[in-house]
Amino acid sequence: MPVPPLLDDLAGWTWRLLLLALAGYLFVQLLDKLYFIVLPFFAALFATAIAYPIVQWLTVRGLRRALATWITVIAAGLVIAGIAIFVVDRAVSQYPQLVDQINVAVMNFRHFLTTRLHVKSSSTASLEKTITTYLSSHKSSIASGALSGIATVAETLAGVVLWFFMTFFMLYDGHNIWNWFVRLFPAGARGRAHGAGEEAWDRLSGFVRGTFIIAVIHGVVAAIALEAMRVPLVAPLAMLVFIGSFLPIVGAIAFGGVAVAVTFVTQGWILGLVLIGILIIDNQIEAHILQPFLVGRYVQLHPLAVAVSIAGGGLLEGIYGAALAVPFTAVVYAVVHYLVTGGSHPPQPRAEFEGLGGDPPDGEPAKATSRPKPAPKPKPRKATTPRPNRGRSGPQPRGRGGVVPAGD
Repeated sequence: MPVPPLLDDLAGWTWRLLLLALAGYLFVQLLDKLYFIVLPFFAALFATAIAYPIVQWLTVRGLRRALATWITVIAAGLVIAGIAIFVVDRAVSQYPQLVDQINVAVMNFRHFLTTRLHVKSSSTASLEKTITTYLSSHKSSIASGALSGIATVAETLAGVVLWFFMTFFMLYDGHNIWNWFVRLFPAGARGRAHGAGEEAWDRLSGFVRGTFIIAVIHGVVAAIALEAMRVPLVAPLAMLVFIGSFLPIVGAIAFGGVAVAVTFVTQGWILGLVLIGILIIDNQIEAHILQPFLVGRYVQLHPLAVAVSIAGGGLLEGIYGAALAVPFTAVVYAVVHYLVTGGSHPPQPRAEFEGLGGDPPDGEPAKATSRPKPAPKPKPRKATTPRPNRGRSGPQPRGRGGVVPAGD
């Protein structure tokens, strides 16, 4: 009995989709095993997207590329180290104050339960003891709590060194690295591979820069509001809001909820509601003004696709997968869209691509690698009709101005 054509097509698509799913699963498992290399690599890509315009700006103004890269990397490292030291110092110094305020809030809440709701005092006492014991036991370990998610402090330092190394060479020699990678493809496919890479980098760099600006705005707004309300741990809470902003849709809300909870406990429900209103206004400004202008033109994904990507990344790789899901999906979509439609970067001819030299020599500005405009075609000359020879043989004599005199 012959197989129906529809069933044959469905079977073919089924085994192909299963094969692709298996390949994707194995690829994710490989990335999970190599997380010590993968995480610094993606962090270096993000840092390069932010710092590359600074290196180009310094290079155009006459600095050698190596010096411009060193200045950018060292300045960024000093800023990051200074912020980290300040945040940890504020957390260590203000955490005991937060513990005392939470203990007072727990006692007031217990009193409310026993007097107003008539809950048994034995139940509320055990709850109070559990909370206060947990908070008191973590007073001395708050400084090292940020490092507990990674195996050891030595591994963290090694990852930071690897991230610094990758970022430096991506900034200094990124074009040469990319050209070397593209030359691994067959000669006929290099133009399309180069164009797809350019499209993917445009999407990734635009997403990272726009999200970074939005995260800075969120962090500054949260810091000003918390400082005005005299909430403890202003710097750590503002840093949490800044980091959470790199997780679209849910990040700022989730980490902003931590700041709201601390405000409710330490400053009362009125200021807590005020902070909720400030964060809602901030998120609305992001959704209707900042996101469309800074990120929307680069990440052309439906909000449902963004939510599904975040959920899938979180299920596969936790917080790191959720943070990388949206840029990864945007890059994959950009590459597939370019390969199918041609995108905004037309493929380059083989001869032209072989002439790409990567980064320019030190001290010279980067030159555009777009296709040169073709030379204009010469206009065809109009055909001239020869004048008839009116009875004379040989060449006609010409008068003044090259005018042929009339015949006899």
